[in-house]
Amino acid sequence: MSKGSRKFVGFLWALIIAIVSFFVIFIFFPDVSNKFFGVSMKHPEKIGEAVTNAAENVADAVSDAVTDAADAVTGLIK
Repeated sequence: MSKGSRKFVGFLWALIIAIVSFFVIFIFFPDVSNKFFGVSMKHPEKIGEAVTNAAENVADAVSDAVTDAADAVTGLIK
């Protein structure tokens, strides 16, 4: 196994550990999760609000990027 692939595998393991740790804290320690992450099982309305905001921001960013790309292409064609 090359050095680069070992680094990538190490990164993936670290990512998996971080995700599992988040969900363990989120599910089993809602007070700690609320304090450090700002969301917890005790406050599901905050979770819905965060997801809605993220979806709107992504949609706006994609829309802006597509508009900019279309304007750039039409500017090249003219």
